[in-house]
Amino acid sequence: MPCPYQESDDGPLEGPVDLSRLTARERQVLLLLGGGPSNGELSRRLRISERTVKAHISRILIKTGQSTRLQAAMVSALHHDQLCPSPDCRWSLAAGSPPHDPGAGEVSAA
Repeated sequence: MPCPYQESDDGPLEGPVDLSRLTARERQVLLLLGGGPSNGELSRRLRISERTVKAHISRILIKTGQSTRLQAAMVSALHHDQLCPSPDCRWSLAAGSPPHDPGAGEVSAA
């Protein structure tokens, strides 16, 4: 069965992702977005205002070329090892397989 994304112009992400333009704080916010927190949860965790969280997310979307918060969360998951400063993080993709390997034909529960 072919990948459904090949049959449409829509995909889970908007083109290639360049993380080099993100500030350290934007990288931190993007990494945390992968866990699906609300703006309020991010605000409390990072000890910043919700307005600042929204500003960071807006800049992350622009700089990564994504259109939605969900796409940013996917970028976070797929690029975790580039975003996470901890070499021994339990969520590291280097130790296992990526969350989606198009060649494998199934999505793993990474």
